[in-house]
Amino acid sequence: MAEGNWSVIRVEKISAEGAQKTERHNERKNKSYANLNVDTEQIARNVHFKDTGGFTYNEYFQRLIDEGKISTRGQKAGATIFNELVIDVNTRYFEEHGGYEYAKQFYEESYRFGCEIYGEENIVSAVMHADEINKAVS
Repeated sequence: MAEGNWSVIRVEKISAEGAQKTERHNERKNKSYANLNVDTEQIARNVHFKDTGGFTYNEYFQRLIDEGKISTRGQKAGATIFNELVIDVNTRYFEEHGGYEYAKQFYEESYRFGCEIYGEENIVSAVMHADEINKAVS
């Protein structure tokens, strides 16, 4: 990859079946990770800007249904129930601008921006993974 700083933003469609796998990774509930860039000794440095309040992703989704905030009427099996927005920024960028504290500020601003666009009530979880070095774009 060319020299410089990079960011990648991607959206992944998540079904109810896929929500468990996504949750285990995002919320660091796995005992081990296939992604070798995850340093489990650094998990405590991860920052939640919003969490599920103790619910699993699927329980959170069901709560929204129960409260009448969303409907699954006509929903087909295997349908997308969440869209995961992933923002990857190369580690070097943060190191050049103040490190961990700058990364927290960057992702907090990203979270607030997401709240403005999508509404905070539509965001299930927002977490900065400080335990994961983005080597692919560093």
